[in-house]
Amino acid sequence: MKKLIMSSLLVLVLGTIGFAQGIKITKNDTIKYIVKNDVLRFFGGTFWTGAEFPINNRKSILLNGIATYGSTSSNKENIGYGGELQYRSYLGKGSSLTNYPIYLASQFMFRRINSYEKIPLGAIDPISGASVDTETKSSFNVYYFGVLLGCQVFVNQIFTVDLNFGGGLRLSQVDGEKSFTRYKGITDLDYSGVIPRFGLTIGIIQH
Repeated sequence: MKKLIMSSLLVLVLGTIGFAQGIKITKNDTIKYIVKNDVLRFFGGTFWTGAEFPINNRKSILLNGIATYGSTSSNKENIGYGGELQYRSYLGKGSSLTNYPIYLASQFMFRRINSYEKIPLGAIDPISGASVDTETKSSFNVYYFGVLLGCQVFVNQIFTVDLNFGGGLRLSQVDGEKSFTRYKGITDLDYSGVIPRFGLTIGIIQH
């Protein structure tokens, strides 16, 4: 009985591996690269754009540049830059062709952020009558490692809609500190800990 169970499990595992050996990135194999923009990032004051380069009909690499310029509150502003690397593996049988490929991706991201904050001193300027503020600056690095599961929809071989979700570990380190940040909220850029991720990317196909 045990041998039967082990044999069945082995067949199941091998069958799963065989099914996950890859799928055509698209029915059209003339794609050189796909220029992409993560539209959801604009609402967070970040320009997140790059290009996906097919390695073969089953694998691809996505390179993104990140530029940040936005305010999280009325008295705090974040300015920074960074980059992201994704290695994608499209799932399914290698002989299949589809315009809706599903993929699994590993990703690494780095960001450098300068955060400026105005702090009221509790004094009033006698000439202008405005409150007197002082500006502080803190700089930190952000590292992220994670995985994604997504689906890329090819529309008329002109553009793509890429939906994905996943999660990973984000680690933030402030300049001058030996350890990563603690006691930060998950919405803060300098948060360290496990974090979910959801993306909606629009791409333009280059043949």
